[in-house]
Amino acid sequence: MRFTRFFIALLLPLAMVSCAEEDLPEEETDPRIKFTGNWTVSEETAGVASGTYPSTIILDTANTTQIVIGNIFNLGSTAKIKSLVAGNTLDISAQTIAGISIAGTGTFAGNSFVLNYTANDGSTTESVKATYSK
Repeated sequence: MRFTRFFIALLLPLAMVSCAEEDLPEEETDPRIKFTGNWTVSEETAGVASGTYPSTIILDTANTTQIVIGNIFNLGSTAKIKSLVAGNTLDISAQTIAGISIAGTGTFAGNSFVLNYTANDGSTTESVKATYSK
């Protein structure tokens, strides 16, 4: 009987350690991580390819559910817009940058994502499909 108690007392802490929750990599705990980095954007406006340009996306340090997309609509590196991230989707509420109002949504799949948005300069609204790839 003593041997059984000793054996259980010895194995119980080991069993508890093996069942402890493992720390997950940041990529699995923060859905924004997959959107960050340097991207090449291939853009179509009204279904017509309009070129490629670079974009850098960083985490929004002020909001743990948002990212900051740089050079949106190829407006330059200082043109930054915030986007809400939920799983594999992006949501850009209407924001005005350099006199252009931008709003849209995006979806991440594989190693890239597609952002569909409108760009309105006050007189013309353009429908844009931007594919971000690394």
